[in-house]
Amino acid sequence: MKNLIFLLLIIMLLHKNGFADEIEVSAQEFMGDEKKKITHLKGNVDIKRKGDRLQSSQAYIYFDNKNKPNKMQAVGNVQFWLTLENNRKIEGTCNEVVYLPNIEEYQLLGNVIVKEPAQNNEIKGDKIIIRYKDGYINVIGNNNKPARLIFKLDKEQQ
Repeated sequence: MKNLIFLLLIIMLLHKNGFADEIEVSAQEFMGDEKKKITHLKGNVDIKRKGDRLQSSQAYIYFDNKNKPNKMQAVGNVQFWLTLENNRKIEGTCNEVVYLPNIEEYQLLGNVIVKEPAQNNEIKGDKIIIRYKDGYINVIGNNNKPARLIFKLDKEQQ
């Protein structure tokens, strides 16, 4: 019962303090640690917020001293669907996602593939940073796999 109350408190804090919109979280198991200010979601994690959706094996939500979420981390078989500030939609997969709500930044880590279906664009890299408000994307490769951008030209441009 105490864990359920803690979970409800976390959801209320996410709604009130860190996110202006409703967030829906489902998982097979929720574990909260009030002292460490961490919530651990485990098993078929599915997180929905606005036009964004993220699925993973596990997720962690970290809180600051004022109980505001300051970091979210999804680990294992991560799939995501995001809507950028300019309504561009992207989707992809990676090993891990870190979201920093204070600066609205996503860090996509490990075997990252990001697609923009409407434009037929694809980006691959070891690390990709996306800043929501700016429409900014930084792609970083590694020694074994350089960053790659694949896009299609219209026939008129060829």
